[in-house]
Amino acid sequence: MAHVFQWEDGEKLEMKDVDEPRGWRILIDPRNARSSHLSMGNQDIPPGVGIPVHLHEREEEILFFHEGSGELEVAGEKYPIAPGMSVFLPPNVLHGLRNTGEGPLKLLWIFSPPGYENVFREMAGRELDHGEIEKHIGPR
Repeated sequence: MAHVFQWEDGEKLEMKDVDEPRGWRILIDPRNARSSHLSMGNQDIPPGVGIPVHLHEREEEILFFHEGSGELEVAGEKYPIAPGMSVFLPPNVLHGLRNTGEGPLKLLWIFSPPGYENVFREMAGRELDHGEIEKHIGPR
């Protein structure tokens, strides 16, 4: 069965009581769309907020930047973020980003295989960010 999504659709998750408050919308994963090979969702990163540098041990990740501006860090290198930019992150590559613009930084993420979206669920449920959540659920 095919699914069609708008930007605001999906399972909404939020972390509010952390240094870098933000949320996710999970659009496609085994739970929500019966996907067996990938998960996909999006985020609106508020101005001045970022995603701490972290890595994924199993999943490949694609990020597509839809709107806004910022700075992306990949394996210690920094890159300016602009609309239309995309990045492929194989497993075990350190990466993070920061919204340096005045409006939201809108990005779409895709993981293969699916599974890392469950870390987002844990982060939102426990109000723990990257660096802390791993102490509770182990490395991913």
